[in-house]
Amino acid sequence: MLDPNRPDAFDRDFTLFYFAYRAFTGAADEALTEHGMGRAHHRILTFLAYSPGMSVGELCHTLQLTKQAINGPLRKLTEERMVRMTPGAQDRRRKELHLTDRGAELERKLHERQRTLFAAALEEAGPEAAEGWRAMLAPLAGRDWTAFTASVAERRTSQQP
Repeated sequence: MLDPNRPDAFDRDFTLFYFAYRAFTGAADEALTEHGMGRAHHRILTFLAYSPGMSVGELCHTLQLTKQAINGPLRKLTEERMVRMTPGAQDRRRKELHLTDRGAELERKLHERQRTLFAAALEEAGPEAAEGWRAMLAPLAGRDWTAFTASVAERRTSQQP
């Protein structure tokens, strides 16, 4: 058990987490580079795949980016025909963002590399590891995760006929 009263108690874990994060992001970085893209593009693809129909404002809020910061990556994804904007179903002034088939294909390619890493790690760690992993991530993500999953559920409900 870790002793949180020791200032260095988590140093090993932080370092381990860094290497794991580097491997996780590196799995997609190569494919992104082939398309002249970076991690901001990947984040946009990820969130639009999980929650299609987000507005630019909702995407900015979720990614904690300004409209100015998201403009370049979103414009490139739009120009490359990976993301499309459509008028909202209930409010035509609202512009909803969706992945195109091409964008969904790239998103799948990027995440397939990451899924492969996760699957191998979880197989090695054992079946209880997946639940432990989620049990640790949820409190780390905190209210951001709770708010995001609630907005996804609300959007899915409102899009049903």
